Amino acid sequence: MMKLSTGDDSTLGNYRKLATVFFGPGSGAVTFLDERIAASPNGENEEVIAEESQMIGLLVTMNGKGNDKPVTKGGDW
Repeated sequence: MMKLSTGDDSTLGNYRKLATVFFGPGSGAVTFLDERIAASPNGENEEVIAEESQMIGLLVTMNGKGNDKPVTKGGDW
């Protein structure tokens, strides 16, 4: 099984934990992962075979508010 840079296994559940910390429990990223977990026969233990950088890029685009604007000094977080 692939490992994340945190040392954890590359699973839907571990990506969900990370997304919850970084984007919040109600974020689009967490909702997406919840849907994938529900659809998977292995649930949270489903292995994610995509590269970590690709997954992070995908989850960031689902974060919602502010993703359509570049981050600038004094910008809206």
